[in-house]
Amino acid sequence: MPISNYLIPTLLCVSASILIGCNNDNTNSTTTNTDPAVVDTPTADTDTEQDPLVLAVADDECDLDNVQLLDFTPWQRENGYWVGDYTLLGADGTPQVSSRWPYQYDNYQGFIHLEVIGNTIKQRNVFLYPPKKAELCDETTMALGNGICGINGNEKIFSADQKATDCNGNLSGPFESFGMTLDTNTTLIGDDTVLYQVRMPDGGIMQNQLTTLPPNDTRVRTAQGFFNGNPTYASYYRERKVTEAEFFQLLAAARAEYNILETDYCGYDNTNQPSQTTCDDHFGLDLSAE
Repeated sequence: MPISNYLIPTLLCVSASILIGCNNDNTNSTTTNTDPAVVDTPTADTDTEQDPLVLAVADDECDLDNVQLLDFTPWQRENGYWVGDYTLLGADGTPQVSSRWPYQYDNYQGFIHLEVIGNTIKQRNVFLYPPKKAELCDETTMALGNGICGINGNEKIFSADQKATDCNGNLSGPFESFGMTLDTNTTLIGDDTVLYQVRMPDGGIMQNQLTTLPPNDTRVRTAQGFFNGNPTYASYYRERKVTEAEFFQLLAAARAEYNILETDYCGYDNTNQPSQTTCDDHFGLDLSAE
């Protein structure tokens, strides 16, 4: 089904928000032929039609309610706490730039809690961004919250939940953004590779994300973003598994390094809007003693 022209700006933002948030004024993003809006910083995963060549179909004899995802090596390796160094590139191959999220994308940090329970996976992320370089700030560059451009960094949260779709360890789940619900699909490829896909409502590819999981508590993720067949972003994430205690210690250290105000902790969502939640609620943990 063709996409109406009036939906294109919204879908561009949705595509971008999956990875990092929608800023339709990015200076290094790809424009479309039908609308001057451009893709911002892309981030996190979907698919409305399941391709039988790629995605496993639930077997008639498969009891999905009793699937134990921890029986599969990739989910054993994924389960737990992760910290990493991230780089996000725009369509032209240079670090992502956005005036609506005036922070650095060339080298920022991510903190992810991925919890596997029975046939479900719950993912809760917080991404920390260093302050924009002071020489790039001017009177028109406004930091979000009470921070100051060039002095304070900031952070945003992301959530995703998926369930088993078959007895082979593959997953699917909804991703909601800008009033739209998109499907995500995750496919296991052997013991060390995971493919995560997001598609536009018309079936066109929005994101391909590949995760490589060596058996040494590290993982590398790369994502490619597209709109109407054109590249919009690429990400390169290098992560390591840590304990829960290390996770929150490193999170506190990164916040101090980036000079993030306490009032901004978990303060924004993947669309750069106030998250209306706390870190305790986001992670589902009592962090008051951390």
